[in-house]
Amino acid sequence: MVITGYNQGMANEVPENQAESTASSKPTEPAPQERRRFFSEVFKQALTPIAAIIEKRVTPMTDALQGKSPFLDDDDFGDEALAPMEEQSPQPRVILRPPGAVPAGEFESVCSRCGMCAEACPVKCIHLDRHDMVAGGFPYIVPEVAPCAVCEDLSCMKACPSGALKLVDRLAIRIGLAEVNHTLCLRTNGEDCRLCLDACPIGESAIVVSNSSGRVIVKYHGCIGCGMCEQACPTQPSAIVINPRPDPTEPIVA
Repeated sequence: MVITGYNQGMANEVPENQAESTASSKPTEPAPQERRRFFSEVFKQALTPIAAIIEKRVTPMTDALQGKSPFLDDDDFGDEALAPMEEQSPQPRVILRPPGAVPAGEFESVCSRCGMCAEACPVKCIHLDRHDMVAGGFPYIVPEVAPCAVCEDLSCMKACPSGALKLVDRLAIRIGLAEVNHTLCLRTNGEDCRLCLDACPIGESAIVVSNSSGRVIVKYHGCIGCGMCEQACPTQPSAIVINPRPDPTEPIVA
């Protein structure tokens, strides 16, 4: 019985050197602070690529909202400021020169393209083509955009320093000639429209209604081609437009 008890005690007893070996074979758990630092680094490394992607996509949008280019940095231009885009010159249907212009050919050889006529115009109907993309780079008028108001001072002619615009009487101005498309004109359809006649600064010396046909008649020797009638016309496209003057032997354009 004594031997049996001894053997059971010896079976439950672990030698000291074996206990130390067993304890040393178990992995040591890191302290709580070390575990937090470890997971923080792992999480940071995982988020870095995502943050870079978000920054790459969001930064151009925020720059655009702030008026910056999403493709170019300000440093790319040095000290030079980005100039605003210039207003685009209107495209003329036909080339019409300012009032008092000398004949074609002579005008282009005399005009210096200084722009003083455009600056002097009170209604800003004279357009400039600084980039030589429209009207040969010379000043021109687009009646459907802004017609000549035939101002009392005749400002553009007085402002021209080169002689490309000659000072003439307002009744002698020949910008172009109004022409009527009776297919589009409301009077052809029985309507009593008189907007073009009411807008004309010259009056019956330039445009009238025919007593026989009821159609609008443009008088060659009276029309100065200012374009007031074209802008006043309510049809789209306009039933009356300003074109370059045809053969002067034709007395009336109807």
